[in-house]
Amino acid sequence: MNKIYSRLAFTNIKNNKTLYMPYIISGMVMIAMFYVMMFLDNSKGLSKVPGADALASIMGLGCGTIAVFSYIFLFYTNSFIIKRRKKEVGIYNILGMEKRHIARVLIIETLTIALAAIVSGIIAGILFSKLMIMFLYRITNIKAQIDFAVSNGAVVNTILIFGVLYFLTLIYNLMQVKLANPIELLRGGNVGEKEPKSKWLIAIIGLGCLAGGYYIAITTKSPLQVLSLFFVAVLLVIVGTYLLFISGSIVILKALRKNKKFYYNKKHFAAVSGMIYRMKQNAGGLASICVLSTMVLVVVSTTVSMYAGMEGELKQRYPSDISVYSWYKEVPADVNLDDALKEAAADSDKIIADSACNVKDSKSYTYFSWTVFREGDRV
Repeated sequence: MNKIYSRLAFTNIKNNKTLYMPYIISGMVMIAMFYVMMFLDNSKGLSKVPGADALASIMGLGCGTIAVFSYIFLFYTNSFIIKRRKKEVGIYNILGMEKRHIARVLIIETLTIALAAIVSGIIAGILFSKLMIMFLYRITNIKAQIDFAVSNGAVVNTILIFGVLYFLTLIYNLMQVKLANPIELLRGGNVGEKEPKSKWLIAIIGLGCLAGGYYIAITTKSPLQVLSLFFVAVLLVIVGTYLLFISGSIVILKALRKNKKFYYNKKHFAAVSGMIYRMKQNAGGLASICVLSTMVLVVVSTTVSMYAGMEGELKQRYPSDISVYSWYKEVPADVNLDDALKEAAADSDKIIADSACNVKDSKSYTYFSWTVFREGDRV
């Protein structure tokens, strides 16, 4: 009996390859990107370079962003596929298969797809991981020997993150089959979309999230603040985009329909009425395309801007090529303070002279600090 379920599951995947192949490939790409980011985040070589903490923060933000987008995109794609297959599942039910038998077939299908996507994605990530770290070393001018390695931590985290994702898609598919009767399943692929309701609250929340994300991106000036607030801004923009496409578009279209002068026009009537019924289904896909395109533009522009402005950032944070520090932990009472400062300046001049550097401009600063103790009423 188990062999029948397996054969049926593999046959279903083969017969629906036009639906499942893009789904598997998109999952493989997401998994490969996530593994590469986790590999770079856990790289031992990068942990030894200057600014490793900031670089690790950026990689961690990248991992979080890819994970969030993967959950939204793959879950939406799965819901699209299961809707197209409801008629097929309904036929199985009418032919005598109980829902628990259909559930077994869906479990085997989901496990097969998840295994194919996760294994192929991790393999692709492993193959491209060395290339990506070589590219990162190249743009950051790091000279070090790069050995081929596999990050066990990255593999485990990738399996856990995407294993949970495919488990959630399985639960969703089983609920769709369990809650629907055979007639609804047979007509599942042909049922038209019901007119969605205007959800003003969700639309306002989406607008607020989108405005908040762009406000953070525009007003944040310090590079250090950018690192800490970047992930928050990205999440706000992603959530705001999805909410606006799903609810905001319906609100706008229904507002246009209430405008009789605009709506009762041969150019607008069919377009507006049709979009109201279709946006519920297409909003998620359009939002995914919008978010993906925005992410590509942001990543490319940010990388190019940071690479082009690297020299200016170094000059801003480190205005001097050479900095010499000399200090006394404690100036003895019998030593004149001016003599101590002159001695420190002489030591600095000697260090600069020994380095054989041609000093064109120099600045010197004197810092003085002391400690005060209080005993009773006396200071």
